[in-house]
Amino acid sequence: MNAHALSEGTYTVDESKNFIPFNSISDSIKDRPGSLLVEICPFLIISVEGIIIIDPGLGLKNKSGEFQIIKNLSQLGFNSTDINIVLLSHLHKDHIGGVAYEENGIMNPMFPNAQYVYQEEEMNEALSKLPSKSFEASKLKFLKSYKNKKELSGNTQFSKNIYCEISGGHTKNHQVFWFNTANKKYFYGGDVLPQGTQLIRKFAAKYDFNGKESAALRIQYGKKCAEENYACLFFHSSAHPISKVKYADGRFELLNN
Repeated sequence: MNAHALSEGTYTVDESKNFIPFNSISDSIKDRPGSLLVEICPFLIISVEGIIIIDPGLGLKNKSGEFQIIKNLSQLGFNSTDINIVLLSHLHKDHIGGVAYEENGIMNPMFPNAQYVYQEEEMNEALSKLPSKSFEASKLKFLKSYKNKKELSGNTQFSKNIYCEISGGHTKNHQVFWFNTANKKYFYGGDVLPQGTQLIRKFAAKYDFNGKESAALRIQYGKKCAEENYACLFFHSSAHPISKVKYADGRFELLNN
């Protein structure tokens, strides 16, 4: 089992929930008042279960008119039809934008041979909040009606090597993923543990459904990863997306790969 980062770059986002590309050389955050810098980094997992995408990002095209996630896959020697499974931690637009694309008014799967996996109650909650700036209605409705989907109901041993665990915290039914083989272990914390630095600077985020719960979960997951030698996959950290964690004397340290 091996994990690969599929970075889509850095963006700014404000209350509109629109993600605008940000170039650290030519752009200044001062010119975008009220905005936060956000890195977007889906992941590719190569495993005995098949070729897996975790949270396929924004689904945006690059300057060449090619979907960025498809370009990233091609650089690793894969294409959209190679993907067998798409795992979704939750359904916010920056995490599921890449599940599908619209062409001539019709929604098409970005990964036509993949099974899309999400929590059923996460979908119900998201649909109940429409219209919302945090969700992309067309992508939600595509997933809900798509024939090749798997709606999970709570904690699930998805396969021999993949465990899906309800965490809550960021959304009510947010889930995290544990990948466990004899040779490699990976933990994907979605937006409960989106950056390694969040283990070091402890805080409760206002953008979470339950900020205090998320803050506590980060510590819990970080300690487990340190104790059991899991490498963490950080969705909002393109600079250091994959890292093991050390915990000693009440402090975390990132051991970047």
